[in-house]
Amino acid sequence: MNIYKKIRFLILVVIFSLTNIHASADNNSLNMILDLGKQMSNMRNMLETYSLLATKVNYKAPKKRLQQDMLEYESIIGNVEKNFKDPQMIESVKKSKEAWAPVKEALLTAIKDNNPQRMMEEGLFIHANIRSVIKELANMKKFLLEKDKIKNGKLLNAAIEIAASSQRLSAHYMMKMWGLPDPTIQKHWDNGVKIYTDSIKILKASPYYKDANFKKLLKDTEKQLKYFQLVFEFDDKFVPVLVHDKAQEAYKSANKMSEIILKDI
Repeated sequence: MNIYKKIRFLILVVIFSLTNIHASADNNSLNMILDLGKQMSNMRNMLETYSLLATKVNYKAPKKRLQQDMLEYESIIGNVEKNFKDPQMIESVKKSKEAWAPVKEALLTAIKDNNPQRMMEEGLFIHANIRSVIKELANMKKFLLEKDKIKNGKLLNAAIEIAASSQRLSAHYMMKMWGLPDPTIQKHWDNGVKIYTDSIKILKASPYYKDANFKKLLKDTEKQLKYFQLVFEFDDKFVPVLVHDKAQEAYKSANKMSEIILKDI
């Protein structure tokens, strides 16, 4: 092999290596964006589960689900801390972990000490403070979407927000059913409905809406939203199991839409 062929070969090796590194970084970011979105949903789900335990609704092993959800968050945040060294990510991880510590302690009262009065006090604390954890998860998701200029990032984010909003609405429905004396429940419910509705509009205006399967999935999330809005108006009859199941249906449909969008990224 002459000197020119050797140089050409080395250049090709370097280009190939850099391409693989870039592709690997993009995949890491995409996977983490999805994981962070799921943890935004997961946090709301923990709030829902805590409310169900407080109201003695023992559906689908709530104590076990709560423990699993707590472990899942800690696993994901550990992965972020290990693999992403951007200053913004490091700061968000720090704030998220700091906010999580007292929230986790409060959540554990549902397992260790389910005294009704104690759970009511802890429920107010959890609702007031879990948003700080969610805020940092959202900040990390936003940073990665913008940093890596993810193709169709706005559409992917809309699908992720529908999934998260379905869990938000379910959680706030359960808190209302519980009778948690928190005057912000209605405000957060209204905000969740707005984010859910705006995200549906974004996806309806996208090219994916022409795809029959995607359209069906989006219509399913819209149907569940209408159901949430209907039952939230009732003050004398509550259907926690149905709301939980509807929220899970919307969550799964939204995640399937994310998968479709990801195929083009």
